[in-house]
Amino acid sequence: MAHNIIVQFTESEFKEILKTSISEGIKESGLKANNEISNKILSISEAASFLNLAIQTLYSFTSNRTIPFFKKGKKLYFRKSELEAWLTDGKKSSIKEILKDNSSKIKGGKHGKA
Repeated sequence: MAHNIIVQFTESEFKEILKTSISEGIKESGLKANNEISNKILSISEAASFLNLAIQTLYSFTSNRTIPFFKKGKKLYFRKSELEAWLTDGKKSSIKEILKDNSSKIKGGKHGKA
């Protein structure tokens, strides 16, 4: 049997509770949606579209084992999160990043002098 509880709030308290509840709900649903999207399994045509590559190029990458994939029967499948990691694995640093990294090394120096 359900129990009814009556509570009094001021208008500002009620708005704050409502705003917090909605914000938390949106965050939770967003995290679930992002997780489901990144763990999504793609067919070869979906993966080719996602990577903007020809299907034949993907077949070549799988035969050379240069891209993460799995095979079920005669079909190839790809996990979207693994493809994203594969893409960013070959990231080259920008000039700005290189200069920032080098300047932090120079500042410290061997004996902590600039």
